[in-house]
Amino acid sequence: MNSKTYESVQGIGKTGQELENFGTAQNQLNADILKELRIMQLQANMLTHHLKEAQEEISKLKEEQVKYILKLNQCKAQVDSLTHQLETKDSFQAEVEALRQEVGRLKLTARLNTNAIERLSHKEEES
Repeated sequence: MNSKTYESVQGIGKTGQELENFGTAQNQLNADILKELRIMQLQANMLTHHLKEAQEEISKLKEEQVKYILKLNQCKAQVDSLTHQLETKDSFQAEVEALRQEVGRLKLTARLNTNAIERLSHKEEES
């Protein structure tokens, strides 16, 4: 890419000199703009490269996120299972406690009945 747009042609008179000054200034401006454009192109290339790297990193992070979400769901399922088992265990323990109380009541009733039978038996023997 060439930044020069004016080629000096030696002319006679002031008009040629004015055009030459204008052309030289325009060529300098074009050269400066070309430098800035190349700098911007390099910056754009660097930004594009950084963007690609960032997109790759985001992609990797998304994959990790999916893995962690799956693992989290597995953990939640385990917690739910353990909670259900604990509830079942608590329910079972409540039933066992109720059975123990019933057995205790039956033992007490049996002891009282045995004592009553023994008293009646002693009364009959004494009579």
